[in-house]
Amino acid sequence: MDQAWKLEQHFWQELSEGRAAGFYARHMTSDGYVVLPTGVVDRDQLIARWEGHEPLTYELSEPRLLLVDGSVLVHYHATADGSWLPNYRAWVTSLYIWEGSGWSLAFRQHTPEGQFAF
Repeated sequence: MDQAWKLEQHFWQELSEGRAAGFYARHMTSDGYVVLPTGVVDRDQLIARWEGHEPLTYELSEPRLLLVDGSVLVHYHATADGSWLPNYRAWVTSLYIWEGSGWSLAFRQHTPEGQFAF
C-alpha cells in the first residue's frame, strides 16, 4: 500500500516540475480517468493537456490508505498554486490497481473544498 502512496507523491513531484504528462503515460491504466471539478478526463486527454500547463507548487496531507479487493484507495488533502490554478484546495481520492509488476493508477477524483451541510 505504501508503494501506491509513493506513486501518488511522485505524481505531484512531477507536476511541480512540469512533467505530469509523463506520469500519466507511464503509470496510468489505458482506460484510466480523472474526475475534475469541470468534468471527466481520460488518460489520452490528460497526457495531451498537461503538456501546456506550467508547473504548480503543492502540499499534501497524510493519506488514508484502504485495501479494497487487492487494489489500494489513497485519500488525502492537496493544496496547489500556480498561474493557471491559483489557491486550489481539494480532497483527492485515487485508486491504484496491481498490473503485472507494479501499481497503476486507474482513477483519481478531485473534490474541491466548499460549503456542504452534512
